[in-house]
Amino acid sequence: MLPSPCVAAKRAGVIVAAGASERMGQPKALLAWRGSTLVDYAIQQARLAGVEDLAVVLGPATRDLRLDALIAFNADPETGRSTSIRLGAERLADDVTAVLIQSVDQPVPAEVIQMLFQTVESGARVAIPTFRGRRGHPVCFSGELLSDLRSVSEDAQGLRGVVRRHSATEVAVDAEAVIWNLNDPAAYAAALGVVQP
Repeated sequence: MLPSPCVAAKRAGVIVAAGASERMGQPKALLAWRGSTLVDYAIQQARLAGVEDLAVVLGPATRDLRLDALIAFNADPETGRSTSIRLGAERLADDVTAVLIQSVDQPVPAEVIQMLFQTVESGARVAIPTFRGRRGHPVCFSGELLSDLRSVSEDAQGLRGVVRRHSATEVAVDAEAVIWNLNDPAAYAAALGVVQP
């Protein structure tokens, strides 16, 4: 008897946490979130969703973190998010079947991540969550696109360029978190008000 797709699949993820977070005033990776920090929460939820191969991309402001993940270092995160995605994707095994790309300020629950993986494992090339019709994040890619992720560039519109080259499947979810952008103290405070009323 063959194992189910979820058992046979090798799920991978890249969490981008390299930015200096100038608008926030401190590294977003270290912000408090649900009794932990944003980076630890992201790792925890990825693991709960079955991610075996997990790379976290750190930058100068976060380079000393000790995490339950493979570490990639982006010495110059100002060059753009694409550099971090490339560095993280390079740390993953070649045989992964699906890859989640997530920024550290995108604190989505494991249930959402699980739905995205299941969509890719069912044949989608790209899976994007939507909340009330709005596309959000993180984005999950077929392992067949790992080479695209390893060569993503700002000149080619970064991750959006990869999504545009392949037909994306939208996955409707109930989690508003998929459309949050915790880029400044006001957005962070608003999100905290939702999860910790």
